[in-house]
Amino acid sequence: MSAPSVKSVLFVCYLNSIRSPMAEGLLRHMTDGNVYIESCGLEAGELDDFMVSVMREKGIDMSSHTAQTLEEFTDTQVELVIAFTEQAGEAAKAVFANSDTEIEVWPTPDPTAGMLDVRALLNNYRSVRDFLEGRLKKRFDV
Repeated sequence: MSAPSVKSVLFVCYLNSIRSPMAEGLLRHMTDGNVYIESCGLEAGELDDFMVSVMREKGIDMSSHTAQTLEEFTDTQVELVIAFTEQAGEAAKAVFANSDTEIEVWPTPDPTAGMLDVRALLNNYRSVRDFLEGRLKKRFDV
């Protein structure tokens, strides 16, 4: 697949344990390696086993993902930030206020919301993964 015209992308969510690492793994899988792709959260969460499991279904190994925080990227030059919550978008705007960084907010539901059994929870994770995959393909033409 071809590389997107953007050369650096940072995905931001709340804990960097589900949505942003999914997007990071998916976009890395879709591109040829010529794009700097990272993910972070407003806080650093734990590795999420369900995220690892549903990404493995797509042939993407996220088992070594380590959560990072947005604070770790304050001195990083990034062309595009994609945030998955309004709160993450506002935090990214503050961090990158004095730069040319483009910031997009893609409101994406938290797959863990609500009282769910394991099957419903996994289906929520798959829905989020598939939603992100579709948005990424469309946004980056990959």
